[in-house]
Amino acid sequence: MKKIITLAGMLFLLLPLFAQKEEGGPLSEEKRKEFEAQKVAFFTQEMKLTPDEATKFWPLYNEMQDKIREASKPVWGLHEKAADLSDEQARTNIETILQVEESVLKIRGEYYRKIMREISARKVWLMLDAERNFHRQLVKRIGGTPREKR
Repeated sequence: MKKIITLAGMLFLLLPLFAQKEEGGPLSEEKRKEFEAQKVAFFTQEMKLTPDEATKFWPLYNEMQDKIREASKPVWGLHEKAADLSDEQARTNIETILQVEESVLKIRGEYYRKIMREISARKVWLMLDAERNFHRQLVKRIGGTPREKR
């Protein structure tokens, strides 16, 4: 359970990084496409997807990610203002984060079930492992977590 919470927290911190350039994200369109290609290759290999499974999996996974990204927009930038917050604004921000997390959890549940209708539950489990491993590699490439730098 702790690993799932940690992964969810990492995703919320990393989501703004992967936002499209026109939405204010720091990655160029070229870098975003490169990132997505690496992600597709990594997941496809880790999940051992057949070509038929991949054609069923990727549209659903990408749709899920788009919905998660959209649902997460209300939390983008909330951490930038942390030092100057009143207690009331902090409370409002926390409520916003909790609402977003609930929404993301609903989206994940809906799409995990949809994906399991197309590929095996075992491969969906491998997807969860691939997500964790991919993000772990990404954090290493970026320079590690603050805890690792201590």
